[in-house]
Amino acid sequence: MIRPLVIFLAVTKNWIRSRSGIFFSIMFPMMLLLVFGAIFGGGGGGSASTLFVQNLDRNSDGTITQLSSALVEALNSTKTFAIKDVPADADAKVWARDNLGPLGGNIRIVVISKGFQGDVLNGTLKVRVGISYSLLNTTYQYFAPYLNETEKMAYEQGLAQMQLYNETLPDTRTSLTLAFDASDQSAQVIKNIVINAANAFNYHLIGATSVIEFKEESATSKRFGAVDYYLPGIIAAFIMTNGIIALTSNTTEFKRRGIIKRLSITPLTKFDWIIGNVLSQTLLSLMLTAIMIVVGWIVFSVQVIPDVLSILMIFLGSVMFSGLGMVLGGLVKDVEAASALGNAIAFPMMFLSGTYFPMEFMPSYLQSFSRVLPLFYFSEGLRYALIYKYTGGVLTNMAVVSALAVAFIILGSVVTRWKEK
Repeated sequence: MIRPLVIFLAVTKNWIRSRSGIFFSIMFPMMLLLVFGAIFGGGGGGSASTLFVQNLDRNSDGTITQLSSALVEALNSTKTFAIKDVPADADAKVWARDNLGPLGGNIRIVVISKGFQGDVLNGTLKVRVGISYSLLNTTYQYFAPYLNETEKMAYEQGLAQMQLYNETLPDTRTSLTLAFDASDQSAQVIKNIVINAANAFNYHLIGATSVIEFKEESATSKRFGAVDYYLPGIIAAFIMTNGIIALTSNTTEFKRRGIIKRLSITPLTKFDWIIGNVLSQTLLSLMLTAIMIVVGWIVFSVQVIPDVLSILMIFLGSVMFSGLGMVLGGLVKDVEAASALGNAIAFPMMFLSGTYFPMEFMPSYLQSFSRVLPLFYFSEGLRYALIYKYTGGVLTNMAVVSALAVAFIILGSVVTRWKEK
């Protein structure tokens, strides 16, 4: 056990002396955490999205109709948009692009069609009469057994006249035209907000109120912030990149400098060499986790508190990816090739394992592929441990990570050579 500790101390001292190693292992993850927290943390009031509205529904004197103006106020009441009026005689798309200026931005346009007020009034009247007819007809069916023939005849005549009147009303519909940039990733969200505001406006016109209330509850026992949910994924992703990229590059650099070749004349075994490197990387991972959580506590008031299971999960995940890094380092001779291979494996895995965004956003075939990636099980297990406190989920993912850790360390000792052929 002493010989792996000698390697552990030597490798750790080498890392401490490397400014670039400290930056990419500690400072770069900190910078990413601060960026993610600032973007998704929800702190501070973000600026409202610009929504261009072109109102083509005008009175004969050119003034805006009352109902179309009320719709614009309904959109404005969501407090989501900074509404900018587009002149009625302008090309809305061209005007919006020019108004955004040279710095650009996303074009989001709502066009209120000409005749909006008249169509809404006619449509609303038809709906109201239809609702009244249905209500009176239901009431008549209920009380009919208690009415005499004269009362029944009068009631039926009234219903027939109401139905006839309703049939004379035009079945009108009005439309709102929505225009978005094809590259606008928030287009669907903006569209849903506009549609919900328009539906609420429509229900108000016909006198309808919602009978369904939504109550929001947290899926966890403690209400976490957005940064809390991102933190396990960021920790897992950078433990992965440090293990794969750093160890792969370091191992090939030691080969280039002849250090590994000289180890062959010492009592060290390949297994001692691998365990020493893995222990050094594991210490770094625990340090990185502690620093990220402390920074999260101080800057974003995160509430995650590591327990025994989460610390064990971090340890096993670090061992797994350090073992993978040693496997790659044993297979590759050239330093530049090692760096390229490490990045080619680490970065796609980082974005395909559900660490930064839900896997449901990806096509089904990519979701299936993601479930064979080691980072998926590590990040899921860490999320179960830190956020959901779901022991069953932690243990299931921990079993997969443990098996892969053992497999990578054994494979690393097989492919590592003291002397290159």
